[in-house]
Amino acid sequence: MKKLFFLIQLFLFIGFNFFLLIAAYQWAESPSTINYPDREKDPLFWFKEDFDPTLSRLNSINKVLNYCDSLYAERSSLGQIKFESTYPQIISDVIRFRFYHGYSYYRADNNFLSMFISKLTMSGLNAIVIPDDILKYPYAACSQQSIVFMEILRQKGFTTREVGFQGKTNGHFCFEVYYEGGWHFYDPDMEPDNDVLSAYNRPCIAVLAKHQDILLKAYHQYSPDLVMDIFPNYFYGPVNSFSAPRAIIFQKITKTLSYTIWIFFLLLFIMTRKKYLRLSNKSNVRTSRIRLPQLQPGTSPLYYPEYQA
Repeated sequence: MKKLFFLIQLFLFIGFNFFLLIAAYQWAESPSTINYPDREKDPLFWFKEDFDPTLSRLNSINKVLNYCDSLYAERSSLGQIKFESTYPQIISDVIRFRFYHGYSYYRADNNFLSMFISKLTMSGLNAIVIPDDILKYPYAACSQQSIVFMEILRQKGFTTREVGFQGKTNGHFCFEVYYEGGWHFYDPDMEPDNDVLSAYNRPCIAVLAKHQDILLKAYHQYSPDLVMDIFPNYFYGPVNSFSAPRAIIFQKITKTLSYTIWIFFLLLFIMTRKKYLRLSNKSNVRTSRIRLPQLQPGTSPLYYPEYQA
């Protein structure tokens, strides 16, 4: 038993030091330098995507909200505008220029546990769904950009719903916002032409799917085959529902543990160490007792008759 506890405490001590070093690395690691893409060579820019590197300073939901609020205040000072229709368009413009297309994933410097579990199980588990963490990157996929967009809208009191697409060869993720008595379609990732959609009061996807001429005009930068493969095949998600409820719970737990799991190893090491020392003390007490020599009974003189008088 003593040997077993010695091995356990050794394992816990090694684990404590390992996870403490990982946590220290995550705490000390400054945000990675953003390498902005070459619009001519980077495959992410196989067409010209709207992107403004200066907006990378908006690295949290609160900062995006404050920036959008300032833009709305500036526009409203120029004349009377409708909040319901103007504010979503402001967010759309900001998100459109804030990200370029590409999945953002957790790494060893911000959630090593999610990255490790993802490698062992499903590769998509560490694709970021926490809105504030998505905003730490200059790139985001369609679902990630929509998550950020919908979170901002929900905090401003808007009603939203997901819109998913599954064509024969391509999938996509967007959403709709409800205002002025109807649903309005937004797609920050594939960046449809705002002027075309605004000319028709930003119709919902059901209207766009029926009027393919509007759809093709809005997505003129893509091939017609791609547009017609994706957008007519749509489905809705629940209203005012987060798109990845299980994933966000998993990522919040693993992110917390990535910074704190060393505490559990330390506590277990202390408990095991105490148990090991108690066992060692008991063993030392048993082995340190004074052992008195065993007295053997003497032999009677009668056994040696030659020495008797």
